[in-house]
Amino acid sequence: MRKFKDLSLNEKLMISFILILLIAIALNWSNVFKGIKKGFDIQTEQPAE
Repeated sequence: MRKFKDLSLNEKLMISFILILLIAIALNWSNVFKGIKKGFDIQTEQPAE
């Protein structure tokens, strides 16, 4: 594995972007989890009562 200073600019930007995304997901985990849970719920044509 190469050291961070030996990586190209594109690789450094990609790693930085991934870290920012992980931090954003961690800070909004409750909303993210609700969205994931809602996405995997069974969809029916019946209205919720």
